[in-house]
Amino acid sequence: MSSANPKKSPIPASNTSIQNANWSGSFPILLSLAPSSLSSPTPPRPIHKMISRVTYLHLALHEEVMHFSGYAPVVVLAGAAGRLLAKGFSGMVVEEPPDDDDGPIAESGEGESGGTKDGSDAAASEKESSTEISDSHSKQSNSKQAAYPECWFEDEESGTPLRWHLFVGVLYDLMKGSSAMIDRSSWKGAFNEPTQHNFLPWRIRVHFTSYPTDRLLPLDDGLDNTNNNNDDESHIRITTLVRRLFRNSLKQALFMQYASAKVAMSINKHSHGKIWDAVMQSNYGSYHEVNVGLQSGIKAPSISTTQSSATFKAVKEEQRDVPQLIPVRIMLNGMPAIQKPTKHEKDSSKDSVRKRPTELLENLGTCQASPYTTLGDVLADCIPTHFAVDPSTGNCATAVSDETFVYYCVQGIQPSMKCAMVDLWRALSHPDHFLYIIVVTE
Repeated sequence: MSSANPKKSPIPASNTSIQNANWSGSFPILLSLAPSSLSSPTPPRPIHKMISRVTYLHLALHEEVMHFSGYAPVVVLAGAAGRLLAKGFSGMVVEEPPDDDDGPIAESGEGESGGTKDGSDAAASEKESSTEISDSHSKQSNSKQAAYPECWFEDEESGTPLRWHLFVGVLYDLMKGSSAMIDRSSWKGAFNEPTQHNFLPWRIRVHFTSYPTDRLLPLDDGLDNTNNNNDDESHIRITTLVRRLFRNSLKQALFMQYASAKVAMSINKHSHGKIWDAVMQSNYGSYHEVNVGLQSGIKAPSISTTQSSATFKAVKEEQRDVPQLIPVRIMLNGMPAIQKPTKHEKDSSKDSVRKRPTELLENLGTCQASPYTTLGDVLADCIPTHFAVDPSTGNCATAVSDETFVYYCVQGIQPSMKCAMVDLWRALSHPDHFLYIIVVTE
């Protein structure tokens, strides 16, 4: 057996194998009903579940939401139709149909009326009418209560409402980073230790009341369709809303990659459906069949471990299918995403002002200054208060102060600051083609 290279490659050559691993990855959650949404005298037990990183909360937890809604107050459906349906509940009394054991009671009532035929018929007619009304009300109630309710999710540890339009993996990394900041004494200087902070299972609460409209996007597709009053139809509305946001995000990313809307507009309905079905089922194989023709250079080799200027030149010849701009979103401290389209190569004109050509060639030959934009370059440019470029190499970004808490990750891991952004994007981007970089600071 040949000896292994002592210098590990930050990104393996196969981007698709890493993407497949990300799609196969999941983590355990513990879902419980929020006490403020409990109307039953007996609270339901929390539910343990494994959840994929590349799905959405309302897609992955549909059955669990329907289960917990039975213990919650009467809630409105998500969307405009739900608010109209909620008005139908006000003032409506639902009577349960009589059990089989109610027969003897009716007979007893008949005897008290003197046993006349008219009294018996009246009692039977009244009972039959009452049963029909109760059955009718019960059916209406079951149909309406079976509809998917308006609900929202909350991180139990921090009390933070979870943004339903973000991928579960992005939400988890944000909450994990926030937890690390709270418990930073055990994390300082040990970001890569496996026993940092016991965050699993991830504890999530589901709420059916007091929707935080100031913190979350409304679950409203803007349509007014009062016929959507059952579980299947109302959940389809939620799925359609999430799908629409995903599709728009994918179109944005494709426009950045190709500097044109031509590719995004050329995706047919079948391909769109196949991508979405793959996201709902966390099926990378099905996703890859379409994505291989969409994501620029997905089969290209890694460039992050290039060791010489000659190799740089050879690799550059192979990197013809590169994106015009890399779609990047930086999630800083849970704030709205910072969308930062990034060029895959550095702007050499900036360095040429400060350095002589001989110095640039010398750095290139010793691999001190990669011609490709690195993760450190992006963080230093976007968050200069916590990341800085090392002036001796012009490449490696480090925290400004050792005493300042900084946590970052991409798809749950902390890649080297020297990794080329194009490599990270090809291997660790989400299904909407955006590379999400999580950053949590003090």
